[in-house]
Amino acid sequence: MHHLIKPLVSLACLVGLAMSPAAWSAEKVNIGIVTGPTFVHTYAAQKFKEEVDKALPGKYDIVIHHSAALGSETQVLQQLQLGTVQMTVCTTGPVESFVPEIKALEMPFLFTSYEAADKVLDGPIGSDLLKRFEKAGLIGMHFLDNGFRNVTNSKHAVNTPDDLKGMKIRTMESPTHLAIWRALGANPTPMAWPITTQLQQGVLDGQENPIAVISAAKLNEVGQKYLSLTRHVYSALVITGSKAFMDKLPAADRKVFFDAARTASLAGRHFVRDNEASQLAALKAAGMQVVDTPNYAAFRAKTEPIYASLSGDTKKIVDEIRKTEK
Repeated sequence: MHHLIKPLVSLACLVGLAMSPAAWSAEKVNIGIVTGPTFVHTYAAQKFKEEVDKALPGKYDIVIHHSAALGSETQVLQQLQLGTVQMTVCTTGPVESFVPEIKALEMPFLFTSYEAADKVLDGPIGSDLLKRFEKAGLIGMHFLDNGFRNVTNSKHAVNTPDDLKGMKIRTMESPTHLAIWRALGANPTPMAWPITTQLQQGVLDGQENPIAVISAAKLNEVGQKYLSLTRHVYSALVITGSKAFMDKLPAADRKVFFDAARTASLAGRHFVRDNEASQLAALKAAGMQVVDTPNYAAFRAKTEPIYASLSGDTKKIVDEIRKTEK
Protein backbone atom coordinates (compact mmCIF):
# COMPACT_ATOMS: atom_id res chain seq x y z
CA MET A 1 0.00 0.00 0.00
CA HIS A 2 2.89 2.36 0.77
CA HIS A 3 3.58 2.76 -2.99
CA LEU A 4 0.11 4.40 -3.29
CA ILE A 5 0.73 6.97 -0.58
CA LYS A 6 2.93 9.30 -2.65
CA PRO A 7 0.50 9.54 -5.61
CA LEU A 8 -2.41 10.07 -3.22
CA VAL A 9 -0.56 12.81 -1.35
CA SER A 10 0.32 14.43 -4.68
CA LEU A 11 -3.31 14.23 -5.78
CA ALA A 12 -4.47 15.74 -2.49
CA CYS A 13 -2.02 18.61 -2.95
CA LEU A 14 -3.27 19.24 -6.47
CA VAL A 15 -6.91 19.19 -5.34
CA GLY A 16 -6.06 21.55 -2.48
CA LEU A 17 -4.26 23.89 -4.88
CA ALA A 18 -7.14 23.80 -7.34
CA MET A 19 -9.57 24.70 -4.56
CA SER A 20 -7.46 27.51 -3.14
CA PRO A 21 -8.67 31.06 -3.90
CA ALA A 22 -5.40 31.93 -5.64
CA ALA A 23 -6.02 29.25 -8.26
CA TRP A 24 -9.56 30.33 -9.11
CA SER A 25 -9.74 32.16 -12.38
CA ALA A 26 -11.33 35.55 -11.73
CA GLU A 27 -14.57 36.23 -13.59
CA LYS A 28 -14.20 39.09 -16.05
CA VAL A 29 -16.44 42.11 -15.67
CA ASN A 30 -16.20 44.52 -18.60
CA ILE A 31 -17.38 48.08 -17.97
CA GLY A 32 -18.03 50.07 -21.17
CA ILE A 33 -17.75 53.87 -20.99
CA VAL A 34 -17.76 56.43 -23.83
CA THR A 35 -15.85 59.24 -22.13
CA GLY A 36 -12.13 59.48 -21.40
CA PRO A 37 -10.19 58.64 -18.23
CA THR A 38 -10.52 62.15 -16.73
CA PHE A 39 -14.35 62.12 -16.75
CA VAL A 40 -16.62 61.24 -13.84
CA HIS A 41 -17.87 58.10 -15.63
CA THR A 42 -14.40 56.52 -15.43
CA TYR A 43 -13.77 57.93 -11.94
CA ALA A 44 -16.95 56.25 -10.65
CA ALA A 45 -16.12 52.99 -12.45
CA GLN A 46 -12.68 52.97 -10.84
CA LYS A 47 -14.25 53.54 -7.39
CA PHE A 48 -16.64 50.65 -8.08
CA LYS A 49 -13.71 48.40 -9.02
CA GLU A 50 -11.81 49.35 -5.84
CA GLU A 51 -14.82 48.56 -3.64
CA VAL A 52 -15.47 45.15 -5.24
CA ASP A 53 -11.75 44.24 -5.16
CA LYS A 54 -11.65 45.13 -1.47
CA ALA A 55 -14.74 43.06 -0.60
CA LEU A 56 -14.07 40.12 -2.94
CA PRO A 57 -10.32 40.05 -3.56
CA GLY A 58 -9.30 38.12 -6.66
CA LYS A 59 -12.82 36.91 -7.48
CA TYR A 60 -13.65 39.40 -10.25
CA ASP A 61 -11.38 40.90 -12.88
CA ILE A 62 -13.01 44.28 -13.48
CA VAL A 63 -11.79 45.91 -16.70
CA ILE A 64 -12.77 49.51 -17.51
CA HIS A 65 -12.99 50.23 -21.26
CA HIS A 66 -13.18 54.04 -21.60
CA SER A 67 -13.12 56.41 -24.60
CA ALA A 68 -15.85 54.49 -26.49
CA ALA A 69 -13.59 51.44 -26.94
CA LEU A 70 -16.72 49.23 -26.87
CA GLY A 71 -18.90 51.61 -28.92
CA SER A 72 -21.44 54.35 -28.25
CA GLU A 73 -23.64 54.39 -25.15
CA THR A 74 -26.51 52.93 -27.18
CA GLN A 75 -24.25 50.15 -28.49
CA VAL A 76 -22.91 49.40 -25.00
CA LEU A 77 -26.46 49.16 -23.62
CA GLN A 78 -27.32 46.71 -26.41
CA GLN A 79 -24.28 44.62 -25.43
CA LEU A 80 -25.49 44.66 -21.82
CA GLN A 81 -28.81 43.25 -23.01
CA LEU A 82 -26.95 40.44 -24.77
CA GLY A 83 -24.70 39.86 -21.75
CA THR A 84 -21.51 40.33 -23.80
CA VAL A 85 -20.64 43.42 -21.70
CA GLN A 86 -21.42 43.34 -18.00
CA MET A 87 -21.70 46.98 -16.86
CA THR A 88 -21.64 50.64 -17.86
CA VAL A 89 -21.69 54.12 -16.36
CA CYS A 90 -23.74 56.11 -18.86
CA THR A 91 -25.91 59.17 -19.28
CA THR A 92 -29.65 58.61 -19.01
CA GLY A 93 -30.39 60.25 -22.41
CA PRO A 94 -29.66 57.14 -24.53
CA VAL A 95 -31.35 54.92 -21.90
CA GLU A 96 -34.66 56.44 -23.07
CA SER A 97 -34.69 54.06 -26.08
CA PHE A 98 -34.58 51.09 -23.66
CA VAL A 99 -36.49 52.42 -20.63
CA PRO A 100 -38.96 55.04 -21.96
CA GLU A 101 -39.91 56.31 -18.49
CA ILE A 102 -36.35 57.59 -17.92
CA LYS A 103 -37.44 60.44 -20.18
CA ALA A 104 -38.89 61.96 -17.00
CA LEU A 105 -35.38 62.91 -15.84
CA GLU A 106 -34.52 64.52 -19.18
CA MET A 107 -37.24 67.15 -19.08
CA PRO A 108 -36.11 70.80 -19.34
CA PHE A 109 -35.73 72.90 -16.18
CA LEU A 110 -37.18 70.10 -14.04
CA PHE A 111 -34.65 70.26 -11.20
CA THR A 112 -33.61 73.51 -9.52
CA SER A 113 -30.56 72.20 -7.67
CA TYR A 114 -28.36 69.16 -7.01
CA GLU A 115 -30.09 68.73 -3.65
CA ALA A 116 -33.49 68.58 -5.36
CA ALA A 117 -32.20 65.92 -7.78
CA ASP A 118 -30.69 63.86 -4.93
CA LYS A 119 -33.99 63.95 -3.03
CA VAL A 120 -35.78 62.45 -6.04
CA LEU A 121 -33.17 59.97 -7.26
CA ASP A 122 -32.34 58.61 -3.78
CA GLY A 123 -36.02 58.30 -2.88
CA PRO A 124 -39.03 56.24 -4.02
CA ILE A 125 -39.15 57.85 -7.49
CA GLY A 126 -35.52 56.93 -8.20
CA SER A 127 -36.06 53.37 -6.90
CA ASP A 128 -39.10 52.95 -9.14
CA LEU A 129 -37.18 54.15 -12.20
CA LEU A 130 -34.28 51.76 -11.52
CA LYS A 131 -36.68 48.80 -11.23
CA ARG A 132 -38.01 49.58 -14.72
CA PHE A 133 -34.61 48.74 -16.25
CA GLU A 134 -35.27 45.01 -15.73
CA LYS A 135 -37.89 44.72 -18.46
CA ALA A 136 -35.19 45.87 -20.92
CA GLY A 137 -32.72 43.21 -19.78
CA LEU A 138 -30.79 45.76 -17.72
CA ILE A 139 -30.23 46.34 -14.01
CA GLY A 140 -30.34 49.95 -12.84
CA MET A 141 -28.00 50.11 -9.86
CA HIS A 142 -27.51 53.71 -8.74
CA PHE A 143 -27.74 57.29 -10.00
CA LEU A 144 -24.94 59.83 -10.01
CA ASP A 145 -24.56 62.87 -12.22
CA ASN A 146 -22.64 64.81 -14.81
CA GLY A 147 -24.00 68.16 -13.66
CA PHE A 148 -26.44 70.61 -15.26
CA ARG A 149 -26.16 70.91 -19.03
CA ASN A 150 -25.08 74.19 -20.69
CA VAL A 151 -24.65 75.22 -24.31
CA THR A 152 -21.38 76.16 -26.03
CA ASN A 153 -20.81 77.35 -29.57
CA SER A 154 -18.29 78.89 -31.96
CA LYS A 155 -20.48 81.70 -33.32
CA HIS A 156 -21.62 84.22 -30.69
CA ALA A 157 -22.86 84.68 -27.11
CA VAL A 158 -26.24 83.09 -26.32
CA ASN A 159 -28.53 85.15 -24.06
CA THR A 160 -31.94 84.07 -25.39
CA PRO A 161 -33.33 81.22 -27.53
CA ASP A 162 -33.31 83.61 -30.53
CA ASP A 163 -29.51 83.54 -30.39
CA LEU A 164 -29.62 79.81 -31.22
CA LYS A 165 -31.67 80.16 -34.41
CA GLY A 166 -30.48 77.67 -37.03
CA MET A 167 -27.37 76.77 -35.04
CA LYS A 168 -26.20 73.18 -35.54
CA ILE A 169 -26.03 71.81 -31.98
CA ARG A 170 -24.85 68.30 -31.15
CA THR A 171 -27.22 66.46 -28.82
CA MET A 172 -27.29 63.00 -27.29
CA GLU A 173 -29.14 60.23 -29.12
CA SER A 174 -32.32 61.03 -27.21
CA PRO A 175 -35.75 62.00 -28.62
CA THR A 176 -36.38 64.34 -25.69
CA HIS A 177 -33.14 66.25 -26.22
CA LEU A 178 -33.94 66.62 -29.93
CA ALA A 179 -37.35 68.03 -28.99
CA ILE A 180 -35.80 70.53 -26.56
CA TRP A 181 -33.40 71.93 -29.13
CA ARG A 182 -36.01 72.10 -31.87
CA ALA A 183 -38.23 74.05 -29.45
CA LEU A 184 -35.33 76.46 -28.85
CA GLY A 185 -34.99 77.08 -32.59
CA ALA A 186 -31.67 75.29 -33.09
CA ASN A 187 -30.85 72.56 -35.59
CA PRO A 188 -30.16 69.58 -33.27
CA THR A 189 -27.80 66.88 -34.52
CA PRO A 190 -27.78 63.61 -32.55
CA MET A 191 -24.28 62.20 -32.42
CA ALA A 192 -22.38 59.73 -30.28
CA TRP A 193 -19.52 61.03 -28.14
CA PRO A 194 -16.68 61.99 -28.77
CA ILE A 195 -17.32 64.95 -31.08
CA THR A 196 -13.97 66.79 -30.99
CA THR A 197 -13.23 66.31 -34.71
CA GLN A 198 -16.69 67.53 -35.78
CA LEU A 199 -16.28 70.68 -33.67
CA GLN A 200 -12.77 71.32 -35.01
CA GLN A 201 -13.93 70.92 -38.61
CA GLY A 202 -16.99 73.15 -38.14
CA VAL A 203 -19.42 70.32 -38.95
CA LEU A 204 -21.12 71.39 -35.71
CA ASP A 205 -21.57 74.96 -34.44
CA GLY A 206 -21.96 73.90 -30.85
CA GLN A 207 -22.95 71.31 -28.28
CA GLU A 208 -24.46 71.08 -24.81
CA ASN A 209 -22.95 69.44 -21.76
CA PRO A 210 -22.22 70.02 -18.08
CA ILE A 211 -19.19 72.08 -17.00
CA ALA A 212 -17.36 68.89 -15.97
CA VAL A 213 -17.54 67.54 -19.54
CA ILE A 214 -16.77 70.87 -21.23
CA SER A 215 -13.69 71.16 -19.02
CA ALA A 216 -12.45 67.56 -19.26
CA ALA A 217 -12.91 67.52 -23.06
CA LYS A 218 -11.16 70.93 -23.38
CA LEU A 219 -13.89 72.11 -25.74
CA ASN A 220 -12.53 75.67 -25.50
CA GLU A 221 -9.52 74.38 -27.50
CA VAL A 222 -11.64 73.13 -30.41
CA GLY A 223 -13.37 76.39 -31.33
CA GLN A 224 -16.05 76.51 -28.62
CA LYS A 225 -15.46 80.14 -27.70
CA TYR A 226 -18.85 80.89 -26.11
CA LEU A 227 -20.47 79.23 -23.10
CA SER A 228 -23.93 80.06 -21.80
CA LEU A 229 -24.93 78.68 -18.38
CA THR A 230 -28.43 77.69 -19.44
CA ARG A 231 -28.63 74.75 -16.99
CA HIS A 232 -31.47 73.51 -19.18
CA VAL A 233 -31.35 69.82 -18.17
CA TYR A 234 -30.00 68.04 -15.12
CA SER A 235 -27.73 65.36 -16.56
CA ALA A 236 -28.10 62.15 -14.59
CA LEU A 237 -25.73 59.23 -15.00
CA VAL A 238 -26.63 55.70 -14.01
CA ILE A 239 -24.48 52.70 -13.12
CA THR A 240 -26.13 49.91 -15.08
CA GLY A 241 -25.59 46.16 -15.14
CA SER A 242 -26.48 43.41 -17.57
CA LYS A 243 -29.44 41.46 -16.19
CA ALA A 244 -28.05 38.25 -17.72
CA PHE A 245 -24.82 38.78 -15.77
CA MET A 246 -26.26 40.15 -12.52
CA ASP A 247 -28.87 37.37 -12.24
CA LYS A 248 -26.07 34.77 -12.19
CA LEU A 249 -24.21 36.40 -9.28
CA PRO A 250 -24.41 34.74 -5.87
CA ALA A 251 -26.70 36.77 -3.57
CA ALA A 252 -23.78 37.91 -1.37
CA ASP A 253 -21.76 39.05 -4.40
CA ARG A 254 -24.75 40.84 -5.88
CA LYS A 255 -25.10 42.79 -2.63
CA VAL A 256 -21.39 43.72 -2.82
CA PHE A 257 -21.91 44.99 -6.40
CA PHE A 258 -24.90 47.13 -5.37
CA ASP A 259 -23.10 48.49 -2.30
CA ALA A 260 -20.06 49.31 -4.47
CA ALA A 261 -22.29 51.06 -7.02
CA ARG A 262 -23.78 53.24 -4.26
CA THR A 263 -20.35 54.18 -2.89
CA ALA A 264 -19.06 54.91 -6.41
CA SER A 265 -22.11 57.04 -7.22
CA LEU A 266 -21.80 59.20 -4.11
CA ALA A 267 -18.08 59.65 -4.80
CA GLY A 268 -18.93 60.60 -8.39
CA ARG A 269 -21.40 63.25 -7.27
CA HIS A 270 -18.75 64.85 -5.08
CA PHE A 271 -16.22 64.66 -7.91
CA VAL A 272 -18.52 66.69 -10.19
CA ARG A 273 -19.84 69.19 -7.69
CA ASP A 274 -16.64 69.91 -5.76
CA ASN A 275 -14.76 70.80 -8.96
CA GLU A 276 -17.41 72.71 -10.91
CA ALA A 277 -16.54 76.24 -9.71
CA SER A 278 -12.80 75.84 -10.30
CA GLN A 279 -13.40 74.28 -13.74
CA LEU A 280 -15.63 77.20 -14.77
CA ALA A 281 -13.03 79.70 -13.50
CA ALA A 282 -10.33 77.92 -15.52
CA LEU A 283 -12.46 78.02 -18.69
CA LYS A 284 -12.97 81.77 -18.22
CA ALA A 285 -9.23 82.26 -17.59
CA ALA A 286 -8.51 80.34 -20.81
CA GLY A 287 -10.55 82.91 -22.75
CA MET A 288 -13.97 81.31 -22.98
CA GLN A 289 -16.65 84.01 -23.03
CA VAL A 290 -19.29 83.02 -20.49
CA VAL A 291 -22.87 84.25 -20.15
CA ASP A 292 -23.50 83.55 -16.45
CA THR A 293 -27.18 84.47 -16.38
CA PRO A 294 -28.98 84.03 -19.72
CA ASN A 295 -32.68 84.85 -19.97
CA TYR A 296 -33.98 81.79 -18.11
CA ALA A 297 -37.63 82.86 -18.40
CA ALA A 298 -37.36 82.90 -22.20
CA PHE A 299 -35.73 79.46 -22.27
CA ARG A 300 -38.37 78.00 -19.95
CA ALA A 301 -41.22 79.49 -21.97
CA LYS A 302 -39.90 77.95 -25.21
CA THR A 303 -39.47 74.48 -23.72
CA GLU A 304 -42.58 74.29 -21.50
CA PRO A 305 -44.76 72.89 -24.36
CA ILE A 306 -42.63 69.71 -24.31
CA TYR A 307 -44.37 68.79 -21.05
CA ALA A 308 -47.69 68.64 -22.93
CA SER A 309 -46.37 65.68 -24.95
CA LEU A 310 -46.05 63.49 -21.84
CA SER A 311 -48.45 60.65 -21.15
CA GLY A 312 -48.87 57.49 -19.08
CA ASP A 313 -46.32 56.57 -16.43
CA THR A 314 -43.78 59.14 -17.63
CA LYS A 315 -46.28 61.95 -17.05
CA LYS A 316 -47.09 60.58 -13.59
CA ILE A 317 -43.38 60.44 -12.68
CA VAL A 318 -42.79 64.01 -13.87
CA ASP A 319 -45.83 65.21 -11.91
CA GLU A 320 -44.44 63.49 -8.79
CA ILE A 321 -41.03 65.11 -9.32
CA ARG A 322 -42.60 68.54 -9.74
CA LYS A 323 -44.47 68.06 -6.46
CA THR A 324 -41.17 67.48 -4.65
CA GLU A 325 -39.91 70.81 -6.01
CA LYS A 326 -42.80 72.78 -4.50
